[in-house]
Amino acid sequence: MKKTFIVLVFLFSTLILGSEKLSLFGISQFFDEQEYVFGFSDDIFVKINAPAVADFDPDKPVLISLYALPNGNTTDQTIGRVLRDGDDWHYDIQHIGAQTRFLRKNFNDYNYVTVYLETSQKSWPAWKAVHSDHAQQLYSLVDSIQSIFGKYFTQIVLTGHSGGGRFTFSFLDNFQEIPDFVKRISFLDSNYGYETIYGEKIVAWLQKSNENYLCTIAYNDSVALYNGQPVVSATGGTWYRSRMMKKFLENYFTFTTEENDEFIKYTALEGRVKIILKKNPDKLILHTVQVERNGYIHGILSGTEKENINYSYYGERAYSGYIQKFIPNLKQINIPDRNPQAIGGKTFMNAVSNLSFADRESRILEEISSGNIPGFLRNLLQQKAIFTDANGISHTIYYQVMPDYLAIGSNDDYCRIPMGPLTAQKIANLFNMVLPTSKLVDNIYINATTKLEPVTYPWVAGLSESVARFVEHNSDINNQLIAKTAVLGELVGGTKKDVVLSNKITDPARPNHVTIYGWHKLDGNPIQPLTNIHIDTYVDYSHGIRLLNSEVLIDSVVSDIREVLKDAVNFRILSNESTPMEQTSYLKDETLPEKPKSFGVINEGNNSIKLIIPQKAGVINYHVSISTDGINFTKKRLLTPTNLLIDRLGSDSLYFIQLQSENESGLSAKSEMLACATGSKKNRTLIVNGFDRLSDGNTFNFIRQHASSFFTSDLSVDAVTNDAVKELLVDLNDYEIVDYILGEESTADETFDILEQEKISNFLNNGGKLLVSGSEIGWDLDYKGSQNDKDFCYNYLKTKYVSDAPYNISGKYYTAAILPSSPFGGLASFFFDDGTHGTYNVDWPDLIKPVNGAKKFMGYAGVDTTLGWSGIYYEGMFPKGNSPGKLVLMSFPFETIYPAGTRNDLMKKFITFFNNPTEINESGTIVPQVYKLYQNYPNPFNPTTTIDYELSSDSFVELSVFNLLGEKIQTIVASQQPAGKFTATFNSRSLSSGVYFYTLTITDIKRNSPFSIAKKMTVLK
Repeated sequence: MKKTFIVLVFLFSTLILGSEKLSLFGISQFFDEQEYVFGFSDDIFVKINAPAVADFDPDKPVLISLYALPNGNTTDQTIGRVLRDGDDWHYDIQHIGAQTRFLRKNFNDYNYVTVYLETSQKSWPAWKAVHSDHAQQLYSLVDSIQSIFGKYFTQIVLTGHSGGGRFTFSFLDNFQEIPDFVKRISFLDSNYGYETIYGEKIVAWLQKSNENYLCTIAYNDSVALYNGQPVVSATGGTWYRSRMMKKFLENYFTFTTEENDEFIKYTALEGRVKIILKKNPDKLILHTVQVERNGYIHGILSGTEKENINYSYYGERAYSGYIQKFIPNLKQINIPDRNPQAIGGKTFMNAVSNLSFADRESRILEEISSGNIPGFLRNLLQQKAIFTDANGISHTIYYQVMPDYLAIGSNDDYCRIPMGPLTAQKIANLFNMVLPTSKLVDNIYINATTKLEPVTYPWVAGLSESVARFVEHNSDINNQLIAKTAVLGELVGGTKKDVVLSNKITDPARPNHVTIYGWHKLDGNPIQPLTNIHIDTYVDYSHGIRLLNSEVLIDSVVSDIREVLKDAVNFRILSNESTPMEQTSYLKDETLPEKPKSFGVINEGNNSIKLIIPQKAGVINYHVSISTDGINFTKKRLLTPTNLLIDRLGSDSLYFIQLQSENESGLSAKSEMLACATGSKKNRTLIVNGFDRLSDGNTFNFIRQHASSFFTSDLSVDAVTNDAVKELLVDLNDYEIVDYILGEESTADETFDILEQEKISNFLNNGGKLLVSGSEIGWDLDYKGSQNDKDFCYNYLKTKYVSDAPYNISGKYYTAAILPSSPFGGLASFFFDDGTHGTYNVDWPDLIKPVNGAKKFMGYAGVDTTLGWSGIYYEGMFPKGNSPGKLVLMSFPFETIYPAGTRNDLMKKFITFFNNPTEINESGTIVPQVYKLYQNYPNPFNPTTTIDYELSSDSFVELSVFNLLGEKIQTIVASQQPAGKFTATFNSRSLSSGVYFYTLTITDIKRNSPFSIAKKMTVLK
């Protein structure tokens, strides 16, 4: 899921700090530390962890440690926690959070701040590889982080583990001279990218100031083994790079050496330079152990008088008492991403200035529900409070609140927008958020880092409720913020009255009214007492909507705010009122419609697309978002259940469609994406989106890659969800080609359930052509499946499961190679995604084998093909068939192939195969038209290779291998064989490296005429 927060770099230099509380920072439930989380770009995410408010001393310097995450780790895993049953082991291998707390508790010379730097690729080397401007981006990132603490004297530490070292080197690429603000560089087994050019910069930096420190920690990874194989090359690891660094530095500095059975330690410049090399006689992988054993602490303190005080490097964990226990995080809010082409605040306010209340509310709901709010509102700020329940028992709570009131537009062009409570409630429900109570409004004001004097105007009927006054009030508030040198995203108070939750919502004397409260003055008292005097269609300039996460932590337990307010005792934790609330919403029925799951989009002709969807009780409208690229949804249509035609579209164009259902309570979440092409002819290709699994990286829009590849090959498509297939909204037999998207769909969600198996079997029996791709098909149907699942897998998908990734090793094999002799030959080897190329990480792609007449056409590069393959195909009769069908199955998802050109080329091969006629004999066997001998695969090879050949008639066959002298080495086949396609395997274990020939000699039995073909192959050992 894409992050819903952004950073405003250009404003960071003017942050205001309220006493010891940092602006933009919330209060963590762990040790009450101050934290700020933001997305610097689409693929760099930052969490800044600062001391608790009580521990942050504004008179001390701030030591900002930029910790670049190791490959494959998340920020939460890097911070660490006490392991529970079932926890991922990554949570217990670094503990940078606890090591930071050790520094804070044992040494009081700095405000120790740790900045966790994560990329969407989970790898800084992979991030650099896709950003030619990597150095400039990281310069801007570091500058923005420094600016957050611009009021203080700051020093920077560049550090990280594993691939995180690439961050340090990429940052240094900006400079001829390392900046003065960098006071320490600490490589925690992370200097893989070290080159002499960096050594030159480090030397000059060390010579420039006696306050600059270098600490390098590594181990002998050159001998480390995993499953008996080296983990790095002799020159590729940190052992080699650290010795290379030391060799260069000793040209300038004098080193002393201390060596024992465990370490080699090099020291220069009175300890300012330390290189610690861990020996490895047992050939173990000690990569992260060096961090875990107080490595981060040592990297911060080495060379100072604090080195090895209350800890020892590579000793027992000195920080065990500071490891946080598991406390659940509150659920993520559900604000859609803002379309870059969405209108700004000024344009919107002009557009609604003369609308009726009802029409204006409708437009507000439309814009905000589609994500048209400024980025600074997306980063909720977590606050802490101590409140008592109805029995007088105190509870510690953490809640998350928007920093300001709801606005429409972008960060550069937005306007706070007053609205009625029904619209506000629909938005809150859609976002998984709630309106505050008056008690929470008071607490939000207390915690606000910027408090403004309320801007008031004399009440004038018609003017106070006008859009013109809304705009004027917004402008006056912004002028106040500028005068205060405040920034977007900090918690602001004193600007608006809040629409709140209250028992007054159900006041029988005042039905259909709005309850408002707040608008605090600088003396802390609200202008507006709690009242429901206004009808719910009344809105004036003073009203505002500030939303909270619907979940709250109460004594480390996640609770729903609405349920708490209904509880007979706990309601008082969040409410000042005397009784629990019966209704915690302005909507009597809060049930939002379900996200559309069963639907399709069909070319209807006349440049129109028909939405097919079952009738749902209570649904009054369908909001349709339309895109031509699957990314930017610039067109909107409103359909009713009785009018499901999307007309007035372009001719012969491909469109991508998303839906939202609407009922009286509001809008559903957006559906998965489908695609459809317009045109005068009925589309003969159907795409079925069956990737429903809620897994990392599933954005439910991968139909984009499939539909685009078909469209590039001049095939128009319709599309449906797999639920629509099961609910009979579409008949597969109406199409020639069906493409089933299964992604990483697995056992929990089922690749093909019994209904889908029935539909697909029927489709193939009737001569259909099926393309199906996914990384867990064999795992689900064969390895974990029922007998019915296995029968379907063997007889209709013609596939047998071998392993859950080649050699059962995840995250290693990402290259595929087409068998030259297959109908899809002629394409070079290609890659599929490891999570860094726009889709998701296919770390467990099935290894499969063809069965029941199917043939292989694709394998994994570097994997012995005698074990299995990654692609199979079949043409011919299926078990109960009345017409020959065709099948292409890939054991990794088609959408993850990159780049797009490769994906399109492979799709063209598939389509050609589907379109070519199939000739079969009386027994149902496919008959080749000519004799053929294909190039062996793989080639070069060691020790086995596969040789395919085809016979156009019954023949006596001899397949033999010869050396360069013409001497026969081995006869592989010598037998009579019928017409058809055949595969032979040759093992070169007894041969030396070199070039050999393999020869196919065919004697047609009917004509008794010999025919011979020869090809070269290379054994490479």
